Amino acid sequence: MTTITQEAAVNKDSLSQQDQVNFWRDPRWDDLECLHATFVNHSYAPHTHDTYVMGVIEQGVECYRLKGINRRAVAGDVCVVNPGELHDGRPGDNGYRYRMFYPSVSLISGISEQVTERPGGEVHFNNALFRDDEVGRLLAGAHRALQTSPQTLERDSALTEAATLLVKRYGELRGPIITIGREAVAIQRVCDYIQDNLDLDLDLNALAQLVGFSPYRLIRSFRAEKGITPHAWVIGCRVKRAKDCLAQGQTPADVAAACGFYDQAHMTRHFKGTMGVTPGKYRAAFLQ
Repeated sequence: MTTITQEAAVNKDSLSQQDQVNFWRDPRWDDLECLHATFVNHSYAPHTHDTYVMGVIEQGVECYRLKGINRRAVAGDVCVVNPGELHDGRPGDNGYRYRMFYPSVSLISGISEQVTERPGGEVHFNNALFRDDEVGRLLAGAHRALQTSPQTLERDSALTEAATLLVKRYGELRGPIITIGREAVAIQRVCDYIQDNLDLDLDLNALAQLVGFSPYRLIRSFRAEKGITPHAWVIGCRVKRAKDCLAQGQTPADVAAACGFYDQAHMTRHFKGTMGVTPGKYRAAFLQ
């Protein structure tokens, strides 16, 4: 993943004293381009994309013209532009901060195929600007995960959930949306594999392929059986194993590596979030 950060000083009383741009590409998702930016001065000239544009306004106001209509996107709004649609963009009021994905046509088509389990074709979004708190939260969370999370499964799960919900609710699809039943045998097989491979950087696609599911179907079926996503279940398993190892006197650094956490800080964050104490304090209780 390549990240480029640019800053340009401006003289405005706004979100910040300068435009800030953080751009990166994720090759695992068909070279998905991602942009996290604050604009208080920059304006986009009219242009089109070969990809979709979809994301969330985090703060402030963006004004833009799309399909001949002037629009005003405020904090919490979800914005979607289809490939080839002419649009521009400029700061409204004192500027804006947003998170944007630029997914390829093939990527969104693949998501559609997972949702319907039928050959997809190009998906079209009629709603260019809307408020949907759940979709906005998932899109923003997925964007942050792709930007900062060291765990492949966390990134994959977050993006799959966000994209599938957006396509289900607002995309024009071919074929009915599939209904997921209970898949106890398949999910147990995935759980057994996870338990045997907690030290690995687990991959959502690989887990789905174990039982012949799409990533979308795995997440929905797993939630139906376990009440949580595969990623959340993996974290819980790792914390439980970490407890056993710490109780045996192993050091937090060794435990983090053995249990599949990215590093000790990653383990500490999840361990304390579950147990209320740090791994070090938990281990110390068994050494007294």
